Formats: sequence, structure tokens, C-alpha cells
Amino acid sequence: MSKDLHSNMSAIPALAIAVISSDITTAGITIDTKGFEGLEFVLQSGTVTDGAYAVSIQESDASNMSDAATVSSELILGDADFALADDDEVKRIGSIGKKRYQRLSITSTGTSAGGTFGAVAILGNPHTAPIAD
Repeated sequence: MSKDLHSNMSAIPALAIAVISSDITTAGITIDTKGFEGLEFVLQSGTVTDGAYAVSIQESDASNMSDAATVSSELILGDADFALADDDEVKRIGSIGKKRYQRLSITSTGTSAGGTFGAVAILGNPHTAPIAD
């Protein structure tokens, strides 16, 4: 293996680790993609006691996500939905959306005890490399 991934990507928090225990849409942290051409969200579950968790990505031209819209399915890479059997799983979903600001969103249904989730955003294909730590 001879490729340097470390200097060509940035990892930042995208969704604080938390229990989702009701039917709700949980929005993650807004990710500024300026300076990068690629975005991948890596999600991890803990214990999933009940419910279904649909993962989507929203994008916006505004940093406060005031004009947020769901990234269309043809611009989404992968599927990171979670269900009851998905304890301690890692899933990923990518975006080739067109707008600068993006965020992960999880819509939970059928939840009472819920499940634990967290996520990291991986920004790749930088305009300038190496990326500083």
C-alpha cells in the first residue's frame, strides 16, 4: 500500500453520539464542503432496541441551512438506513450534491426505546493537498 489517504481527507463530526428514542427527524451538524470535491458520511450504531431509521442528506446554499432541501437520490451514493438487527454496525453514504453546505438527517419511526447513533463526515478530493491536521 503506497497511497497517502491521511493528507488528502478531513474528518469532522457530523452527528453527535446520542440515543434517538422517539419518532423524530434528527438533523446533524452542517458541513462546509468548501475546498473539497467529495463528501462521505460514516455512521455507527450502538444498540438498536426498536424502530427504523431512514438516513438522508440535505444541502443548502446558506450556512444556516435556511433553504435546506434533500439531495436527490441520483446524487446519493449508498444506503445507510438502520433497523432493529443493526446493532454495532458501520454504514456509509456519500453525496455528490451541488450545494456548498450539507448535513446528515435521520428520520426515526416506530421508536420507543430507540437506538444509539453517531456519525463523522469525511471530506475528500481536496482542491489543495496536503490537508493540515
